[in-house]
Amino acid sequence: MSELKIDLRQEFLGRVKQEFIDALQPDERAAVGAATGEMGNKPDAVKLGWLRMRTKESWTKQRYTITVGRALGKLQKMLDAHEAAERPRQS
Repeated sequence: MSELKIDLRQEFLGRVKQEFIDALQPDERAAVGAATGEMGNKPDAVKLGWLRMRTKESWTKQRYTITVGRALGKLQKMLDAHEAAERPRQS
């Protein structure tokens, strides 16, 4: 039996609308960008360098990890609220 690999980040971000990402703070948007897409497969040192170039700020692995966690938490809350509002009301 072959293994089934699921990229949870891609599954989660596939449901996120651009307006949700736009609502994040600039450093959170940059961190999410580094954590996903083509940068998601790169070593952390490369991500930190990319973040430094993009934001013109200093980034540590700790700052990156905390910022990504905070951003994904915010996106999850926005997504949950959006999906709850779209669900048909049951009587």
